Amino acid sequence: MPCLIFVCVYNACRSQISQAICRKSAPDGWVIQSAGVSPSSQVDQKAVEILKRNGLVMDPPKPKGFADLTARQWDHAVAIGCGDIRSRVSAKNYIDWDIADPQDGHMELYEDLYNELKRRISGLIKEIKDSNS
Repeated sequence: MPCLIFVCVYNACRSQISQAICRKSAPDGWVIQSAGVSPSSQVDQKAVEILKRNGLVMDPPKPKGFADLTARQWDHAVAIGCGDIRSRVSAKNYIDWDIADPQDGHMELYEDLYNELKRRISGLIKEIKDSNS
């Protein structure tokens, strides 16, 4: 089964939202996690709210760093606006999504972020499924 990790700077918003969307959308059995390059002490409450509005939750609702994860070779590592993660994450495939952090902006920014991530994740899942068939 494919293993994916979503990485952003703080693991408080973008990577957490991505993890929640992907867990909901991906086939059963896929390993999906998220982490931050410099994890925050708390999650972004507007990110929690946008997930709630869309019937999703953060699991767990706590920022994580790489040390909090089980060491593994990831199939796909998605860097979301955090620069090159190759020295931090071992993966077969690295993907870079240049998506800005909404930084406690208006909820419309979070809705736009959610929709953009959902669109990209849908495409990524399809691409992975197609390459494995």
